[in-house]
Amino acid sequence: MDDKSLIPEEVVLSSWAAAVLVLSNPSAWRGVGLSLGAGALGLGILLAFISKSIKGLYLGAGLFGGLMVNFVIVAGIIDIFGGFRVNFIITSRGVRSISGKGARVAANTAFVGGVLAGSLTTMAAGSAAKSEQNVFIPYSEITRVKVNSRRRYILVRGDWSQKPIGLYCNKENFTGVLQLLQEGCSSAQFSGLSV
Repeated sequence: MDDKSLIPEEVVLSSWAAAVLVLSNPSAWRGVGLSLGAGALGLGILLAFISKSIKGLYLGAGLFGGLMVNFVIVAGIIDIFGGFRVNFIITSRGVRSISGKGARVAANTAFVGGVLAGSLTTMAAGSAAKSEQNVFIPYSEITRVKVNSRRRYILVRGDWSQKPIGLYCNKENFTGVLQLLQEGCSSAQFSGLSV
């Protein structure tokens, strides 16, 4: 028996492209704020512990502020050029997100810039962004779906080790995409649905 015959063929049920802006995106702000804030706080605590002075915390706060200013500048440039282009695909087997050319260029630039500057943080950020170019979560592994009807945004989460997928829907496909998810991953916990 051929092993390929055991794998059901994947059928595309819905697909669309979206330009994801950064500055007006609460999900981007939350993610950047938490990750940069946690790193800066950890460094501040470490420096305060080493120096036995509260000034280490001030340095961490200053670092956080500086990184957030850089984020705003970079996000503004990305938005000026139309945002990140992302393709979203709902298939018979799960949910897929594929980053467009701009996101690939940004990830590669961050990685190479980190290598050239000797910055492990920038290199790691570029590497993490490169790993998120093509994300897939099978229906059987989707645990939570958070819906924001006002923004037509659906956040699909697997377990803790999987990168979540944020689906930026449009007016025409939002209801259909939500219905496909409810049918495909009925055991997942849905939140934010209007009654």
